[in-house]
Parts: sequence; C-alpha cells; structure tokens
Amino acid sequence: MWQTIVYSIIFFLLFYFGWDVDLNLVPNIRETWVWNSEGRFGTASPKIGEDPLKTINGYKIGGRYYSFRTGKFLEADPKYLIDFPLLANGYLLYEKIGDEVNFFSDSGELFWKKPINSYPRSGYFASPVLYLSGDNNTVFLMDESGNRVGKSELNGRFLTDYQFDSKNKGAIVLFSGGEIYRLDEKGNSLFEKDLSKDKMDSFFKSVALSPNGKFVAIHYSLLDKDFILILDEVGKRVEEFTLPKFYPHKLYFVIGNDGSILFNLPDSLSFYQNGELVWEKTKSKQGGVYQSVFVTDFVYVALSEAEIHFYNVNGNLLRTKRIPPSELPVRFFSGKIDSAFYMQSKSDLMQLQIF
Repeated sequence: MWQTIVYSIIFFLLFYFGWDVDLNLVPNIRETWVWNSEGRFGTASPKIGEDPLKTINGYKIGGRYYSFRTGKFLEADPKYLIDFPLLANGYLLYEKIGDEVNFFSDSGELFWKKPINSYPRSGYFASPVLYLSGDNNTVFLMDESGNRVGKSELNGRFLTDYQFDSKNKGAIVLFSGGEIYRLDEKGNSLFEKDLSKDKMDSFFKSVALSPNGKFVAIHYSLLDKDFILILDEVGKRVEEFTLPKFYPHKLYFVIGNDGSILFNLPDSLSFYQNGELVWEKTKSKQGGVYQSVFVTDFVYVALSEAEIHFYNVNGNLLRTKRIPPSELPVRFFSGKIDSAFYMQSKSDLMQLQIF
C-alpha cells in the first residue's frame, strides 16, 4: 500500500512539474496531397489541415494559367501575360509592352480595365500589388481594384529584389542603390532607409523576410566582398557579417524567426546563427544562379542536387527527399495555415504538412 502511495506521489510530481515544459519535439513532414498540373487531377484533399483546392488560386504551366475555381485552363490571347495572387482570388492580364491592365474575378468576369503601363506582382494575398515600372526605378503600390494605396510609389536606383510577407502583412522592397522599404498590407511604410548613406559605393542585391516579419536580411557587395546585414522590424541594425566568397549576382537565402539564415548558393548550402557559420555542405556540381530555398515557422527547406533537404529551426537535418531531374526546377510557397506549404515542380503540385 505504501509503495502504491509513493509511486502515486512521484507520478503526480513528475506530471505537475513537467506539464508546462516546452518539449523540443522533432517536426514530422508529410506529403498530404499531389496534383498533376497538366492532367488536372490529383489525390483527395487531406482530412486535416487546409484544403488545397480551396486555398490555392491556381498555377501556371508552360505559360498557361489554370484556375482551381473554374477547373480549367484560361484561354487568352498569347500577347497577354498573367499575374495572380497565390492565396487569393482573381487574376490580372497585361501586355509585356503595353499600357493596360485587366483584372478578372475567379470566375473569369472582367471587373476592371485601367491604363497602367507597369508590370504587376501580386504575391500571396494581393495586398499590396507591386507594379514595377519599365526602368525598374519606381514601384507603384495598388490594391486589387487598381487604386493607389499607402505610400503610393517607391523610388530608388534600380529595383533588385522584393519579397511578400507570407502571413498577409505586406512586403519588403530593395533597390540596388540601397533604398529599402518595409510595407504593411495596406502599402504604408513600417520603415524605410537609404542604406547607401552608411555604405557608400555598395551594391545591394538580395533581401529576405522572416516568416514572423521580425527580421530582414540584406545581401550587398562592396568591391570584391559580400556582406549580410540584418535589421529588425523597425529597421534597426541587429547583425552584420561577411560572406567567405564574392558572388556577382543575387543570392537565394532565407532568414528564420530567430535571425538564423540558410543560404542555398550555387556551390554550397550553408547555415548561419548569430553571424557565425554553423555548417557548410559543398555541392559536387556547380549550379545556376537560381537555387530553391524556403522557410516556415518550423522548418527550413532547400533543394540541393536533385534532393530536397528539410532542417529544423536549429539547422539540424530532419529528412531528405529525392526529386527526379526531369521535375526540376522546383519552387516552394506558403499556405494559409502555418503548418502547410507547397512545392511546385515541372509537372506536379504537392502539399506538405508539418505535424
């Protein structure tokens, strides 16, 4: 009897003091849905998480736009290009060299037509839509109705990079001259800076925004050296460090919610924390400039030599997945819920969920 009482007390104490412990659980990543882009068929929507058929607007394959709302490819004049928000409704038709933009509803009804001679980029939720000028020195900010919003326009010395917030909280825009703008979902400025004031003769090439919107990482070059500058949500400097090599082009990298960075470089994968190199994996073959890399609140994802690598927030490898070379290149994008994201290859669209 006394033995039972002692065991009960020990169990109670363990349960009581362990109840509020933050356990470092390993994320489990599963493929929960696959869709053949050309054939327009796929597996059943997952019973848990989000329904991709109701979440994703559509996709492009071979220059053609397929809408999940209508269940068919759009028949449009080849002179028009198509832009659409990944996780919202409707699409835009515009000419590469033209002065008109047309917005259609998800059912194909023309909502508006306006004399705009800039190129639209809608991002995830079309809030705001970035309209890029032909000389790349101005970005106009508009809403879904084609009306100016927030700051109305951003000016700089040649646009080099931008990224939309995956949680519908605006965007980050970078010009090569060092002009950087962090915008909210209504196009208002959260912060804006001219980085060239402190870094004269630098060339600013690449930018990344953390999933929680708390950090911005900027890649720039000065003479024959590459640097990374990290800012917080109000534009204050957090960290700055030098990369071991010089790259004369944009780099593909992501920054996590704690400020750690995963680089997918043409010749290597590398992971940095607090400005220090944690690990580096050299690729056996030199790749092109574009290298697929992605981050969520829970995992980092990178494509390296026809193999997808999944890492936890500390940069530890969770699993790998082989991709046939015929399916390359691939890209990743967020879902509406934090635990779901998507991969698009040449012929398939896949949902992955984190459990």
